[in-house]
Amino acid sequence: MGPGCLFRSIVIFLIASMLLLFSCSRLNIFDSDAKLIEEAGSLTWLTENFPPYNYGQTGSLNGVAVEVLETMFDQMEVNLSQADISLTDWTNAYKAVQDNEGTVLFSMVRSPDRENMFKWVGPIAPHKEVIIAPAGTGIKIVTDADLTHYHFGVVNGYSSYNLLRDRGVDPGKIIEYPGSTELYQAMIDGEVQCISYSEQANLLIPVGLGYLPEDFLPVYTINVDQLYYAFNQSVSNSLINLFQEKLDLIKNDKEADGSSTHEKILQKYSVILSGNDSITNDMVTTLVDQTVADFVLDASGTITKMNEQQAPYRDSENTALYCFAYDTDLTIVAHAANVNIIGLNFKGKPDVTGKLFRDEILAGALEEGSGWVDYIYTKPDQSGLYLKTTYFTLTTGSDGKQYIVCAGRYK
Repeated sequence: MGPGCLFRSIVIFLIASMLLLFSCSRLNIFDSDAKLIEEAGSLTWLTENFPPYNYGQTGSLNGVAVEVLETMFDQMEVNLSQADISLTDWTNAYKAVQDNEGTVLFSMVRSPDRENMFKWVGPIAPHKEVIIAPAGTGIKIVTDADLTHYHFGVVNGYSSYNLLRDRGVDPGKIIEYPGSTELYQAMIDGEVQCISYSEQANLLIPVGLGYLPEDFLPVYTINVDQLYYAFNQSVSNSLINLFQEKLDLIKNDKEADGSSTHEKILQKYSVILSGNDSITNDMVTTLVDQTVADFVLDASGTITKMNEQQAPYRDSENTALYCFAYDTDLTIVAHAANVNIIGLNFKGKPDVTGKLFRDEILAGALEEGSGWVDYIYTKPDQSGLYLKTTYFTLTTGSDGKQYIVCAGRYK
């Protein structure tokens, strides 16, 4: 064999070896994906009646968490549907997810005392825990100290018990009930004066008992937190990561109409909250003014830093304070909180309530130069829809192009 033939043989051998390694690698990837899908398909899914997040109605399951989960099933191409979700009472489900491998319960508040008991995917939606009293009783609670004067009902196993206890309520004044129906009935029958429960659920539960929502009034907010899918510790971290990845995509990927699937589901069930994030109007206008000055000096560099979520364009301590910028065609050129929407055009695309707030920003910028617009939007690192107000200013960057620089606060 001549030198040329030997060289060609070596090259062919190396190429064949690389192809074999690549093929094995691809097989391993496919095999790994298949194992995760198989593991997902073998999970036992449990939920309870906790509207508007998860509940049974007219023979089907409904709610934010149910629809988000079905969307994740579709994205993962897992052969599961709501028919594979069991609707049961919270007490039994809470014990089952602790004791039984491959079990998942939703929706659950991720509280410090539960942190290491489960593996978590979320957040799914915000949850506002309030004290509820029958209308006309005159019960008034202004501070945590006032809680100590009353007897409360809670659902057995809910975080409500610890929330009340941590605020000074004597455990002897807290009675636990197996579910929401028993909880409300106890208040109706006078067994307890108040209950600690979800503000959103209070809009729906009374109707099923033959009452109106206004018959039971929220009189005090004791906590605002987030709801999650809680997995038994036996579930692999790889599968947890895959579910989290799919949930994040559902939240962050804006569709052709400008809203994400997650936003539409929240809007469908009217999960809209007010948010006190300690951000003032002055903080917002200061951030916009600083960013405008940076665009004038170095537009390209400022855009890069914004998209890298550098300070000051996204506050490192309060991540709800961030800035973003459109061009005058309403294409996002920079966003310090969601890189997934950079380059997308939002002209004619409303928030989930139908308000064309971006078009209002453009019109206000071109006509007035700056101003404020109110709308509904999501919050970074949290779930849910919130009332938001945004300040905007039209500027010309160092590259000669016009930009609309914005920042906002939740209210």
